[in-house]
Amino acid sequence: MTVTVINQQLRTAAPAVRLAGVGKTFGTGPSAVTALRDIELTVRPGEFVCLLGASGCGKSTLLNLVAGLDRPSLGEVRLATGRPSFMFQEPALLPWLDAARNVELPLRLNGVGKTARRRRAAELLELVRLEGQGSKRPHELSGGMRQRVALARALAHATHPENPDDSGLLLMDEPFAALDAITRDVLQGELLRVWRATGTTVLFVTHDVREALRLAQRVVLLSSRPGTVVGEWAVGDEDLHDEITGRLREVISRHAA
Repeated sequence: MTVTVINQQLRTAAPAVRLAGVGKTFGTGPSAVTALRDIELTVRPGEFVCLLGASGCGKSTLLNLVAGLDRPSLGEVRLATGRPSFMFQEPALLPWLDAARNVELPLRLNGVGKTARRRRAAELLELVRLEGQGSKRPHELSGGMRQRVALARALAHATHPENPDDSGLLLMDEPFAALDAITRDVLQGELLRVWRATGTTVLFVTHDVREALRLAQRVVLLSSRPGTVVGEWAVGDEDLHDEITGRLREVISRHAA
């Protein structure tokens, strides 16, 4: 198992993400559904945090609130960066653009000039080991390669090459769930390499305990709906798999009961 221990600098830095008393309810009256309740969560700059929980516990809803795609019904979401970026299960690449122009798209929308954005897209494609593949369109790439392009595009939006103090925020909603086991394993390793190279803050959603322990510095467990934080572990040298799996099973059993 590959793990990274939270260092003292992360513990003392100002939060990149802070959720205080956050709740989210959809609808009103008898048909209202509360997805999240009393969420307290802090993510430090450059930290890699995995949100773990069963399907339907509100993990994706939480990411949407952090991204600003929705607003909390209660509480407050505060970000230290203005550049949150999303990566989904599906690459969601534009099929009429080649890989390089897909990566350039957020730079173009942010007003970056042609020369600068082409240079930055080439750098990011090289970072995700797709050097020389920029002229290919999505249908010419494998599923794993398409997700690498999606990662490069997300980094293009999340990071600012002219402001190294802003490492950016990358929100990842089970981005490897649709891939085969071998490709998923490879891309998990690649994500760790890219994260270490860029210092980007990562908030990663998964329901897979092994994936969470391989990737994260810290694992946060959400209860079943309404989701709230019921467990948190700093990943170190000890084997936490059985402990976290047991807690996850308890959460699911309580919901089923």
